[in-house]
Amino acid sequence: MKNGFSVLEVILAAAIFMIFSTGAVIVVVQSYNANRLGAENSVAAQFAAEGIEAAKSIKNQNFSLLNSDAYLAGTGLIRNGTGVWQFEGDNTSDVLTHNSSDDYTRVIRIGKTYRINGNIVESGGTEDPDTKKITSTVTWNFNSARPETTSLVTYFSDWRKPIPTDRGGILVYGDGETSSDAIKYKILDTAGTWSAAQSTADIDTGSTNKALRAARVYASSTRNEKILLSRHYNGTQQFIYAQVYNGSTWGSVQALSSWTATTFLDVQNFDGTYLSNGNFMAVYSDNTTTPKYRIWNGSSWSPASLSTANVGGIPNFVIAKVRPETAEVMMATYDQAKDSNTAYFNGSSWSATTQHASNAPVNTKKHLDFAWSPNSPFKGALIYSASASDTGMNLKIWTANGTGGGSWSAERNAPNQGVLGATDIDGRLSANEFLACNKNANNDIYCFRSDLTPAWSTPINNILTTTTDTGIQRSFDYSYEAVTGSEGLAVYSNNTATPQYKLYDATSNSFGSETQLTTALGGTVKTVVLAPLVENDDVMVLMADSLNDLFSIVWNGTANTVYTTPSGKGRSTHGTSGSDNTDFWYDFAWDKY
Repeated sequence: MKNGFSVLEVILAAAIFMIFSTGAVIVVVQSYNANRLGAENSVAAQFAAEGIEAAKSIKNQNFSLLNSDAYLAGTGLIRNGTGVWQFEGDNTSDVLTHNSSDDYTRVIRIGKTYRINGNIVESGGTEDPDTKKITSTVTWNFNSARPETTSLVTYFSDWRKPIPTDRGGILVYGDGETSSDAIKYKILDTAGTWSAAQSTADIDTGSTNKALRAARVYASSTRNEKILLSRHYNGTQQFIYAQVYNGSTWGSVQALSSWTATTFLDVQNFDGTYLSNGNFMAVYSDNTTTPKYRIWNGSSWSPASLSTANVGGIPNFVIAKVRPETAEVMMATYDQAKDSNTAYFNGSSWSATTQHASNAPVNTKKHLDFAWSPNSPFKGALIYSASASDTGMNLKIWTANGTGGGSWSAERNAPNQGVLGATDIDGRLSANEFLACNKNANNDIYCFRSDLTPAWSTPINNILTTTTDTGIQRSFDYSYEAVTGSEGLAVYSNNTATPQYKLYDATSNSFGSETQLTTALGGTVKTVVLAPLVENDDVMVLMADSLNDLFSIVWNGTANTVYTTPSGKGRSTHGTSGSDNTDFWYDFAWDKY
């Protein structure tokens, strides 16, 4: 018998080979196409994001340049002879050549924005001339029969539009000492007069012993709305709540988290910020190593707590700051393990945690802070403590890349000042500068200036006092005046009942002499909060004393003195039943809408 293959066997073998080889080819081709599409989507997303930044550049030149139904177009990054972006006419497009067959075409539409009861709507409502809808759309051909499209949408507001000097605001504060959940509020009207004290929503109608220990209030610029975040303690458990003020009443109470603990009562383990789309993000601890967040969209809270990033320890201090006019958020945390960490929200998800330090003097003091530069909105500054005996503030600069990410600079250390304590940093509008102040373990308050290099410099007369209050709390606050940025105000305790201030001159990088801000409070000044009026040099100054009484006075940034009239801007006394000397059981927000 001769061995060999019959014709049928050969045909069957060939058929089987064709079936498997065709499948293999299909898998290879699909894998290639998936990889190629992913790469091209990344290019398109970056091209679209660049368009948003270009429109923002035009808006920053002059908001009036954002004409509705106009289109941004042209080629290259230089739009005119001075090297800035500009519009080039309706219905034109911007082309990026990626390869010979899949040119990306970008069109940026500047649309009108409409509102109903302050809320942005897709149709109907009343036009808001101070807000524009920006849509950056990129199209390209994946192949001749398969066009692809990606779009980014955001809203720009005319935040540089001068704010009237008769702007009002809202004050919130605890009024139940350590046994009642009572939260009061007052309205400062446009005439400079305080309303009578009223109650916010009851955070728990079934209990009254959840004493307010910390409060933060935030104002919306897109609707007549404020949001209050508050932390409470009933003797065995701690709670964090949110509630919404719609311009007339408080409601939409949302329990954010609760846990059993009788320690770390004087911390700020929550924060919040409004995003460019008008939504509000609350970021908070639930006593785990992963902070949570929820979104308020103007009518309801997101249905469940969402996770940020694991920070390694249980946060005692949480800072959430939106990058100006975006939905990107920097979260900075300092935890019970003495770690200083950050994570970045790109508009839809969080980055992994970046650890900047794993030690600090104590875990009960606010050893870190973060601020965006109002002059260079792609830049932000983080200050933190890095060892158990750290005597110099550590600084890093974050540079956002415009597409939801960024990178940190190398670390720079401030000059020595004594073992670090509670800290604060603020950015200057008219220059690439930050001023950072720190209260040390020797009861001194030092201030230093940084640039974006980053590099530190020491202001003249930079020691505010050597006798501030001895508690763990921040017994000072600092703020640049918001319009000019050429001056700043530091208000602090020198461990007396009389609050003091020093005025900072950015031109000469020097602090002036110590001056009495107002007459003595009822007890020793313990805590201070400054709230600058955006695009006005006035600053609201809040102070609580050793008797847990709350006082306010407004700084007149034009005259460089405090107001005496009208009555609401002059020295005013508010609640007399705060929770504790080391708590920030009060806050104030200027109207933005």
